[in-house]
Amino acid sequence: MLGLLLTAAHLLAATQGAPPQIITHGARTRKWVVLSFDACETRKPAGYDAKIIDILTRTNTPATLFLGGHWMETHPSQTRALAANPLFELGDHSYLHPHMTKITTAQIDDDLRKTQAVHRQLTGREATLFRPPYGEYNATVLKEAARFGMQSVTWEVVTGDPDKHVQARDITRAVLRQTKPGSIVIMHVNGRGWHTAEALPAVIAGLKKKGYTFARLSETLK
Repeated sequence: MLGLLLTAAHLLAATQGAPPQIITHGARTRKWVVLSFDACETRKPAGYDAKIIDILTRTNTPATLFLGGHWMETHPSQTRALAANPLFELGDHSYLHPHMTKITTAQIDDDLRKTQAVHRQLTGREATLFRPPYGEYNATVLKEAARFGMQSVTWEVVTGDPDKHVQARDITRAVLRQTKPGSIVIMHVNGRGWHTAEALPAVIAGLKKKGYTFARLSETLK
């Protein structure tokens, strides 16, 4: 239902000439937080950190995951398992993680179309959320994502987990210090979040101690 509402909103905005907007956080009306995880892959292979998913499942913590098209192709069983887990919602994260503000509109469309096709083939549905690679976007990127029925999403809380030098305690400290009601936290589940799984139990426990609950992003947009 939310996907239909989002798509309808994009179509209405297009007919009224209102440009699509970027989402950086959910509603501030409740003390909730969105844990988001990227699974991106260029032509260089990336992995899958199952420990992260195990922790989220064991603690019954919902999350929003943004999956790259090529990553889904090389991890089909994991993609299907994530799609079947009611704790999670899945968005798109481009096909090969390009700098989208540096490619043509036709190339953006081709990338989004390929990613949605893989997503649909493996999960039986299409994404309504899109995270542009590197958090880079312009009006064209937002417009083309909206044409494919997707709202573009970045983040508010940066963990720095792709940096090998960022330790688990640094990730935990960053999340607990920066999080506000409705915050979107960005982390990685493709094996490039070097200490994410190590930090995640403390992140979840620390946010709960501060009175936060966890939600999928779509829930905070209703």
